[in-house]
Amino acid sequence: MIVVEEKLTEIFEQLPEIDGFKPIYKWGNEFHLQQQLELYSKANTSPYPLIYQTSNKSVQQTFGNTCEANLKLVLACRNTEVSLTNEERWAMSYKNILYPLVRNIEKCFDRCGVVNWSGNYDMQEFPNYGNGKDNFTLDVWDAIVIDVKIQIISNCISQIRF
Repeated sequence: MIVVEEKLTEIFEQLPEIDGFKPIYKWGNEFHLQQQLELYSKANTSPYPLIYQTSNKSVQQTFGNTCEANLKLVLACRNTEVSLTNEERWAMSYKNILYPLVRNIEKCFDRCGVVNWSGNYDMQEFPNYGNGKDNFTLDVWDAIVIDVKIQIISNCISQIRF
Protein backbone atom coordinates (compact mmCIF):
# COMPACT_ATOMS: atom_id res chain seq x y z
CA MET A 1 0.00 0.00 0.00
CA ILE A 2 1.20 3.49 -0.83
CA VAL A 3 0.48 6.16 1.77
CA VAL A 4 -0.05 9.39 -0.14
CA GLU A 5 0.86 11.67 2.76
CA GLU A 6 4.15 9.87 3.39
CA LYS A 7 5.20 10.16 -0.26
CA LEU A 8 4.18 13.82 -0.49
CA THR A 9 6.07 14.58 2.73
CA GLU A 10 9.24 13.12 1.20
CA ILE A 11 8.69 14.97 -2.07
CA PHE A 12 7.80 18.36 -0.54
CA GLU A 13 10.76 18.19 1.88
CA GLN A 14 12.88 19.03 -1.17
CA LEU A 15 11.04 22.30 -1.87
CA PRO A 16 13.39 25.31 -1.78
CA GLU A 17 12.82 28.37 0.35
CA ILE A 18 10.52 31.01 -1.07
CA ASP A 19 11.06 34.62 -0.03
CA GLY A 20 13.31 33.36 2.78
CA PHE A 21 10.91 30.74 4.19
CA LYS A 22 10.79 26.98 3.78
CA PRO A 23 7.32 25.72 2.72
CA ILE A 24 5.65 23.47 5.27
CA TYR A 25 3.46 20.51 4.24
CA LYS A 26 0.70 19.28 6.54
CA TRP A 27 -2.52 17.35 6.00
CA GLY A 28 -5.80 16.59 7.68
CA ASN A 29 -9.17 18.13 8.37
CA GLU A 30 -10.20 21.57 9.65
CA PHE A 31 -9.79 20.55 13.30
CA HIS A 32 -6.23 19.33 12.68
CA LEU A 33 -5.40 22.52 10.82
CA GLN A 34 -6.56 24.62 13.77
CA GLN A 35 -4.44 22.49 16.11
CA GLN A 36 -1.39 22.91 13.90
CA LEU A 37 -1.81 26.70 13.64
CA GLU A 38 -2.20 26.96 17.42
CA LEU A 39 0.98 24.92 17.97
CA TYR A 40 2.96 27.15 15.63
CA SER A 41 1.52 30.23 17.35
CA LYS A 42 2.46 28.95 20.82
CA ALA A 43 5.98 28.16 19.60
CA ASN A 44 6.16 31.66 18.08
CA THR A 45 7.08 30.17 14.69
CA SER A 46 5.50 30.51 11.29
CA PRO A 47 3.97 27.68 9.27
CA TYR A 48 4.02 29.78 6.11
CA PRO A 49 4.11 29.31 3.25
CA LEU A 50 1.82 26.41 4.03
CA ILE A 51 0.80 23.50 1.82
CA TYR A 52 -2.21 21.94 3.48
CA GLN A 53 -3.73 18.80 2.01
CA THR A 54 -7.29 18.11 2.96
CA SER A 55 -8.28 14.49 3.24
CA ASN A 56 -8.03 12.71 -0.09
CA LYS A 57 -9.55 9.70 -1.74
CA SER A 58 -7.07 7.23 -3.17
CA VAL A 59 -7.37 4.10 -5.27
CA GLN A 60 -4.74 1.51 -4.36
CA GLN A 61 -3.63 -0.84 -7.14
CA THR A 62 -1.91 -3.65 -5.30
CA PHE A 63 -0.66 -5.59 -8.32
CA GLY A 64 0.53 -2.53 -10.19
CA ASN A 65 2.10 -1.12 -7.01
CA THR A 66 0.53 2.28 -7.71
CA CYS A 67 -1.95 4.61 -6.09
CA GLU A 68 -4.20 7.18 -7.75
CA ALA A 69 -5.13 10.16 -5.61
CA ASN A 70 -7.38 13.16 -6.08
CA LEU A 71 -5.67 15.89 -4.08
CA LYS A 72 -6.91 19.20 -2.78
CA LEU A 73 -3.92 21.31 -1.80
CA VAL A 74 -4.41 24.64 -0.07
CA LEU A 75 -1.38 26.88 -0.52
CA ALA A 76 -1.43 29.74 1.94
CA CYS A 77 0.60 32.64 3.19
CA ARG A 78 -0.35 34.88 6.05
CA ASN A 79 -1.11 38.47 5.17
CA THR A 80 -2.76 40.50 7.89
CA GLU A 81 -2.88 43.66 5.80
CA VAL A 82 -6.61 43.50 5.07
CA SER A 83 -6.64 47.02 3.61
CA LEU A 84 -4.34 46.16 0.69
CA THR A 85 -5.70 46.58 -2.81
CA ASN A 86 -5.83 43.55 -5.05
CA GLU A 87 -2.85 44.89 -6.99
CA GLU A 88 -0.78 45.21 -3.80
CA ARG A 89 -1.91 41.80 -2.55
CA TRP A 90 -1.01 40.16 -5.88
CA ALA A 91 2.41 41.79 -5.85
CA MET A 92 3.18 40.74 -2.26
CA SER A 93 1.58 37.36 -1.77
CA TYR A 94 0.83 35.89 -5.16
CA LYS A 95 3.73 37.05 -7.33
CA ASN A 96 6.43 36.57 -4.69
CA ILE A 97 5.20 33.53 -2.76
CA LEU A 98 2.14 31.61 -3.95
CA TYR A 99 2.71 31.48 -7.72
CA PRO A 100 6.37 30.44 -7.29
CA LEU A 101 5.16 27.76 -4.87
CA VAL A 102 2.71 26.46 -7.47
CA ARG A 103 5.51 26.30 -10.05
CA ASN A 104 7.74 24.43 -7.60
CA ILE A 105 5.01 21.90 -6.86
CA GLU A 106 4.66 21.34 -10.62
CA LYS A 107 8.42 20.70 -10.74
CA CYS A 108 8.12 18.29 -7.81
CA PHE A 109 5.49 16.26 -9.63
CA ASP A 110 7.45 16.36 -12.91
CA ARG A 111 10.88 15.52 -11.50
CA CYS A 112 10.44 13.37 -8.37
CA GLY A 113 10.31 10.07 -10.27
CA VAL A 114 7.28 8.68 -8.41
CA VAL A 115 4.40 10.83 -9.71
CA ASN A 116 2.59 10.47 -13.00
CA TRP A 117 0.22 13.28 -13.82
CA SER A 118 -1.23 15.02 -16.85
CA GLY A 119 0.09 18.47 -15.92
CA ASN A 120 -3.49 19.71 -15.60
CA TYR A 121 -5.09 20.98 -12.42
CA ASP A 122 -7.84 23.31 -11.26
CA MET A 123 -6.70 26.40 -9.39
CA GLN A 124 -8.65 29.05 -7.52
CA GLU A 125 -7.28 32.13 -5.75
CA PHE A 126 -8.60 33.31 -2.39
CA PRO A 127 -7.16 36.75 -1.59
CA ASN A 128 -7.72 38.09 1.93
CA TYR A 129 -9.25 34.78 2.93
CA GLY A 130 -11.10 35.00 6.17
CA ASN A 131 -10.93 36.85 9.39
CA GLY A 132 -11.09 33.90 11.75
CA LYS A 133 -14.90 34.06 11.88
CA ASP A 134 -16.00 33.50 8.31
CA ASN A 135 -13.72 30.53 7.63
CA PHE A 136 -12.00 27.72 9.44
CA THR A 137 -8.58 29.34 9.79
CA LEU A 138 -7.25 31.34 12.70
CA ASP A 139 -5.15 33.53 10.44
CA VAL A 140 -5.97 35.79 7.53
CA TRP A 141 -4.60 34.19 4.40
CA ASP A 142 -3.91 34.84 0.81
CA ALA A 143 -4.40 31.39 -0.63
CA ILE A 144 -4.61 29.22 -3.72
CA VAL A 145 -6.53 25.96 -3.81
CA ILE A 146 -5.34 23.33 -6.29
CA ASP A 147 -7.33 20.24 -7.24
CA VAL A 148 -5.15 17.70 -9.01
CA LYS A 149 -5.21 14.01 -9.85
CA ILE A 150 -1.91 12.15 -9.58
CA GLN A 151 -0.69 8.60 -9.71
CA ILE A 152 2.05 7.62 -7.29
CA ILE A 153 4.27 4.67 -8.12
CA SER A 154 6.28 2.72 -5.58
CA ASN A 155 9.79 3.82 -6.54
CA CYS A 156 12.56 5.73 -4.85
CA ILE A 157 12.08 9.49 -4.95
CA SER A 158 14.59 11.27 -7.13
CA GLN A 159 16.51 14.35 -6.13
CA ILE A 160 14.63 17.34 -7.54
CA ARG A 161 16.53 20.22 -9.11
CA PHE A 162 14.74 23.54 -9.03
